[in-house]
Amino acid sequence: MSANLQVLISVTVLLGLVSCEPVFDIKDPAFIEGCVREHNRHRTSVRPSAANMRYMTWDEGLAVTAQAWARFCVFKHNIHLGEVKRMHPIFTSVGENIWAGAPYSSFKPESAVKLWVDEVRDYHYDTNQCTKVCGHYTQVVWADSYKVGCAAQACPNGVAETRFSTQPGVIFVCNYATAGNYRGVSPYRAGASCSSCGRDTCENKLCRNSTRDAPQRYNWNPDWDPALSSCTLFCRAVVIIRLISIPIMFASVYCLQGHYKLFAYE
Repeated sequence: MSANLQVLISVTVLLGLVSCEPVFDIKDPAFIEGCVREHNRHRTSVRPSAANMRYMTWDEGLAVTAQAWARFCVFKHNIHLGEVKRMHPIFTSVGENIWAGAPYSSFKPESAVKLWVDEVRDYHYDTNQCTKVCGHYTQVVWADSYKVGCAAQACPNGVAETRFSTQPGVIFVCNYATAGNYRGVSPYRAGASCSSCGRDTCENKLCRNSTRDAPQRYNWNPDWDPALSSCTLFCRAVVIIRLISIPIMFASVYCLQGHYKLFAYE
């Protein structure tokens, strides 16, 4: 790749980062509370009831990872899932749910989480089978996933890999630790609420532990974060695709923008 092209790509990424602002600050207490509350609301109301469902709390490291991936504005799962130390400084397994929608006004954290949870209609606990997609639901209610971190990113040039990629949109990413959705394993143990909490306390049908639930601080960013000075190969590929698609976007956005509320989830 020529030096001039490398400069062009770097400048384009930086300009994109300036215009792509988070919809919510990942340190905003109201945003954090909304995400955590909505996850725990659904975890406490599973049917059949869960004997070992842990209370879920916020993790800033997971939120930083979610924000870094959301900055790409691409509707695909993080390509670094499963890579130790590239998703989180401590957790070696991280799960992920993604939602995308347009226009900006279509996004509410609670609505996105509910959309994932609505997959329960296609999940059968007795057989641990799905008739359609239900992995987003099972991740939300995975008993051993006790940390969550989310981020919502405005994408003025659209969210790539969606049917509304020519419209300004939003991508919402939630990361979970420890990861859920292990093949052949049920998301939780059925039984009387909190009956398998061990030495944990029981609060609103969820297992709580003050040490496990305590917030952690990390001086860490994933090395593939596009906000960093270097641009990864994947980042460069995304930029090139966007440069090619810009003329098409400008031709289409006038007709489509604001007329329909569209969404997708991964």
